[in-house]
Amino acid sequence: MILGVVVPPGPAGKAYEHATKALLCDCGCSPQSVKDCACGHAEDLRVAMAQDAASGQSGEAIVAAYVAKHGQKILVSPPATGFNLIAWTGPAIGLLGAAVMIAFMLRRWRRASAALPQDATPPVAAADDAYLARLRREVEEGR
Repeated sequence: MILGVVVPPGPAGKAYEHATKALLCDCGCSPQSVKDCACGHAEDLRVAMAQDAASGQSGEAIVAAYVAKHGQKILVSPPATGFNLIAWTGPAIGLLGAAVMIAFMLRRWRRASAALPQDATPPVAAADDAYLARLRREVEEGR
């Protein structure tokens, strides 16, 4: 017995467990599986799923019935087929792409810094010479 729900023994219990773990509670609170959600609506779903499992339906059949009624949004994890495949592969592809871009940028920066002479000073313009001379005079007069 789980929170007032009598879990059927044997294969029906396995079907019930599969269904409650595979489906989201559609109560509107935080997205949790029917098994984990503690709201009253989840309790009603658990009772209905226990009855379905006790009547001989398999876990896949119970899940398929709820998906037919509510759509794939009720699944805890989307199936890795079709457009949903992007949800599974998109983050990995994005991270890999970012790592490759960072590697290329670091390589480019390393080459650019190696091409610069290490001990060379930037050329000083004539206006800078006049400014530096005036600055030196003012500093010496301020002493």
